[in-house]
Amino acid sequence: MKLGRNLSLRVQLMLAMAGCVLLAVVFGYGGLTLFSEHVSRQLTARLPPSTLVAIKKLENKELPTYEEFKELVALDGKIGTTLEEQENLALVVLSLMAMLAGGGAAVLLANRIAAPLDGVASALRRLASGDLSVRAVSRSPGSAEASKLITDFNTMADALERYDRELIEGAAAIAHELRTPLTILRGRLQGMKDGVFQSTDKEISGLILQVEGLSRIVDDLQTVSFAEVGILTLHKSQIDLAKAIGELSHFVAPEIKDAGLHLTLSLTPAPVFADPLRVRQAALALITNACRHGRSGGVVDIDCGVVGDFGVIRVMDRGPGLSSLAVQNVFRLFWREDPSRARDYGGTGIGLSVVEAIARAHGGSITAGHRPGGGAQFELRIPQKDTPSAPSIHQGSTQPT
Repeated sequence: MKLGRNLSLRVQLMLAMAGCVLLAVVFGYGGLTLFSEHVSRQLTARLPPSTLVAIKKLENKELPTYEEFKELVALDGKIGTTLEEQENLALVVLSLMAMLAGGGAAVLLANRIAAPLDGVASALRRLASGDLSVRAVSRSPGSAEASKLITDFNTMADALERYDRELIEGAAAIAHELRTPLTILRGRLQGMKDGVFQSTDKEISGLILQVEGLSRIVDDLQTVSFAEVGILTLHKSQIDLAKAIGELSHFVAPEIKDAGLHLTLSLTPAPVFADPLRVRQAALALITNACRHGRSGGVVDIDCGVVGDFGVIRVMDRGPGLSSLAVQNVFRLFWREDPSRARDYGGTGIGLSVVEAIARAHGGSITAGHRPGGGAQFELRIPQKDTPSAPSIHQGSTQPT
């Protein structure tokens, strides 16, 4: 039975047809031969004694008498006619038996093929009605193609259920992220209108800061969304990752210092064909993430170089590191291990998703892993040559430092 499940539908049909042909030969030739021998024995047993004597003489190569020969010829015509009629009748009966046996085998094969298809069709109807938890199940996969169809359907259903869950969670997360700055804006503006707050430069600067935060969230969401559907616009040119990181380090130095961290750089020229603004955006998000989570370690290390056909940026810290759950989910939109979603330590949960979107749009990848000796490390790979976008791989880095 297990062997049958591994056979493809083409092989099963070929074997079924070969079996039907063999069955027809067995029933036709074999059955008819046995029947003819049986009828011959019966007819021979009913022959007159004189005819049997004539037949025995002929078998012994002796010549029978004229009367015996005449009687034998007369009976031969009758026996031949009778035998032919019975053989024709037997052929009809054997054909009907072969048809019934072949039809029964065809029904079994048809049920075996149709059972998994019915299961998938039923699951599709439930899926179309909104039941995303449905999965196709069949006790008899029937063929390799049907088994693969069931597996592919269940994989699709898993993806749809996951996307639906992420959509709901994402909507809730977006509402959470927008609620605080919008509440502050509404409260401050209402206070200014009512005369509770003065319209000073400090107040206006605070409101602008909240608007900038909202703009960053919207821009990040747009970046991820555009990358997801493959329409993220890139303005690529030949750049050196080492030079870009060196320039960026001067920009983020005050933020790193304010976080009580020390920045160390190990930069080797790494020419790539990429969008300089998007690369800096991704690197800045990685550095900001390291500053947020690596405070206890006191250091942020950035390496840059070439590995194979890729320019590589590694951002490492000596913080608490990443849990196994975080390594698997850290690039998911709005995912944060901290359930409190505190902004001081948890961020918005968008930054690393943006990094992955930028890496994928360049045809590169971003990986997260455990840094030897403690801490976390993120590795961003950008192709040195212009390549189509490719999916990223969420796994530990293969080039630890």
